[in-house]
Amino acid sequence: MNDPLRRLKFLPWIPLLQISLITVLIAIALDVLLTRTAVAVPVILNLLSKLLSSPIGVLIGLAVPVGIGALAVAILERWFQQVMITNATLWALVPCVALWLFLKSLVPIPTALVPDISIVSLVGVVLGVFWKGRPYWR
Repeated sequence: MNDPLRRLKFLPWIPLLQISLITVLIAIALDVLLTRTAVAVPVILNLLSKLLSSPIGVLIGLAVPVGIGALAVAILERWFQQVMITNATLWALVPCVALWLFLKSLVPIPTALVPDISIVSLVGVVLGVFWKGRPYWR
């Protein structure tokens, strides 16, 4: 009898968790850098607050998780070339990113754009991973 979870055992979980951690840390660093810059320069703060309170702010809120998912695949392609990228690897990357986003929500890091884990952010990460990972679908 086949074990349906057997395939999960052989996925590269440790590199995927490392990739996800690097991705979320880069996103947090960019977010904190943007926030600190906006606080230091009032013109940028005014522009950023107007931008995020407009309807474009909703699109930005949706685009950030997509960018995080795409960044995770880009890091996987560039820095972890020993990991064979398959459809299953891409699917395993999604819960790894979701795990780090959940753990980020437990730590009081003030971020303006990097979302806490939610259905919207999870769907955005899935879209980003599979949009950037399109060549590896087969």
